[in-house]
Amino acid sequence: MSDEQGRRMRQILWVLGAVAVVILLASGVGSGVTGFEMGFYAFVLAIGAVVVLVIRGLVRVGDKRPTPVQVVNMSQGGAGWYPDQHDSSQLRWFDGSQWTPYTRPNHG
Repeated sequence: MSDEQGRRMRQILWVLGAVAVVILLASGVGSGVTGFEMGFYAFVLAIGAVVVLVIRGLVRVGDKRPTPVQVVNMSQGGAGWYPDQHDSSQLRWFDGSQWTPYTRPNHG
């Protein structure tokens, strides 16, 4: 799930939660609903919110995106340390014409 999708989902959940609270409060006004019933409704609403949050958390845990690949145009650059195409935690030395077996940690 992208950041934009996550933000949109939070907005929708806030709106649905607000609508549910308004319905809950409006259903108890002037209709003879007891305190026990109002408590029960609030409990059911809280359980629903917990279920939504758990599902949302599980979706985030399962969102395993591959690391982005950085394409380096060697025709414009000379010899130097460049991000390793296979391991983003490493830099690899390019000698100006080919990649070498030499690597070092990428600290930034």
